[in-house]
Amino acid sequence: MAYQTLYRKYRPKSFELVYGQDVIVKTLKNIIKNSKLSHAYLFTGPRGTGKTSSAKLFAKAVNCLNNKDGDACNECENCKTYNENNNPDIIEIDAASNNGVDEIREIKNKINLVPSISKYKVYIIDEVHMLSIGAFNALLKTLEEPPEYIIFILATTEPQKIPATIISRCQRFDFKNISHDNMKKCLNNIIEKENIKINDDALDEIIINSKGGMRDAIGMLDQAWAFCNNTITKDDIESLSGNISDDDVYKLVNNLLNNDVSKILKFSNDIENLGKDYDLILLKILNILRNELINTKINKTNKFNCTDSKLIEFIDLFEKIYSKILTSSNKKIIFDVEILKIIKVDDENNLIKEEKNNVSRETLEENRVENNTLKENDNKIQESIDEVKNIKINNTLVMATKENLVKIKNVWKKLKDYLLDDNYKMYAGMLANSVPVAASNEYVLITVESLSIQKRIEDKLSSCEKLIEKILDNNIKLVCVTNDYWNENRPIYAKKIKNKEMKYIKEEINVSRETLKNKTEIDEFSEFIEMEE
Repeated sequence: MAYQTLYRKYRPKSFELVYGQDVIVKTLKNIIKNSKLSHAYLFTGPRGTGKTSSAKLFAKAVNCLNNKDGDACNECENCKTYNENNNPDIIEIDAASNNGVDEIREIKNKINLVPSISKYKVYIIDEVHMLSIGAFNALLKTLEEPPEYIIFILATTEPQKIPATIISRCQRFDFKNISHDNMKKCLNNIIEKENIKINDDALDEIIINSKGGMRDAIGMLDQAWAFCNNTITKDDIESLSGNISDDDVYKLVNNLLNNDVSKILKFSNDIENLGKDYDLILLKILNILRNELINTKINKTNKFNCTDSKLIEFIDLFEKIYSKILTSSNKKIIFDVEILKIIKVDDENNLIKEEKNNVSRETLEENRVENNTLKENDNKIQESIDEVKNIKINNTLVMATKENLVKIKNVWKKLKDYLLDDNYKMYAGMLANSVPVAASNEYVLITVESLSIQKRIEDKLSSCEKLIEKILDNNIKLVCVTNDYWNENRPIYAKKIKNKEMKYIKEEINVSRETLKNKTEIDEFSEFIEMEE
């Protein structure tokens, strides 16, 4: 039997297993128990918080022949049919790939057909915010006066993109990020059933890195389980997640307190060179600073031996950096510039600092000029990389065939055979949770859950490609994008291909060694693309 990822294997089969959404679960069960069904519901909230799972459970429970306190029994014929994915009256639609007027009109034409085996026909429209304006207008007409046996459940991570006229016709439920305790309870349930060995601090690290999303947490646990032969440690999670250790955070803050510019910049260079995730790092820094501030208020002391006002100053600083980095394409520049703003610059301190580190003012000025040059070069390099990647996506889709995709999907099933291989387990673990969506003779386009996973794969792209080459016995290149990117752009690509607006583009990129500045940058860039002098 093929390996099934943990988040799919442990998708809740009853409301009892939906963690962290107690108010919503209680309300939905009462709606079913008291027969107060509405014709349309809107489930909103961050990814991985239970929206789609709750929608499926609700659809199953309303059609259960023997529901127990508003929950499905999982024993009647309707429940068994649904659990086997064979219930024709519960229809799931991905709005990201079915976002046109024609698809919604097709629903409108079919809703007059009574349910085949169930009491209600339930339409679950996931990522509903991806619908076009025309599709929303068509849906509005359908929502206004549906037959009494029709129920719509709309799910989205971006409710602000949904027209108010649609929202006003739905009962809205806002799903929240899942608390630390609830996530731990859920993960411990999986750990116990799968007999996974993991340290408690490693489990806490998974929860912190998942940012309140249960699916992300389970996915990271799955990846760590594949990565480790023995007990999963905190260090393992930090390596896989792209985060840093607690000690690194304490060193950074102490360097800030000591105004040690060189060590601060070295820290930034290290996390960039190691491919760490700035988003996760900043969240960890904020979490540690918050805990130390609490210690200051309660115990009158903290590990940094500084005042609470200084801790608050640092919290404000890193919160500002985090907000800017979320929307920035060059995270390192934002990180460096914002941190350096807090360094003391009065003459006396500068003089002491220079004497201590034997750094002349001329050298500092040279470093400043060099940093500005590196900033410009970083931007040029990133633009070049983005351009090449877009060309590779274009060429993959232009030359893609169904036959190639079927072939690649069979290859992906074999990744599980390498999860315990010392030479390939890291790369197999990285790729195991990715999904091939298009394949040509030259490239495979894969999607992943988050930017941090995408970056980790791209940082180890050559090794990942060697693993695929070993399985396939053919040289295939990988192109990696996030699910969000693919869901947003797939309809655009599909339309262009249909209209024959996309053509194969010769892959060329001209980046001079002067632009790349030094050999280290040249080597890093060469790993990502093929350079032509």
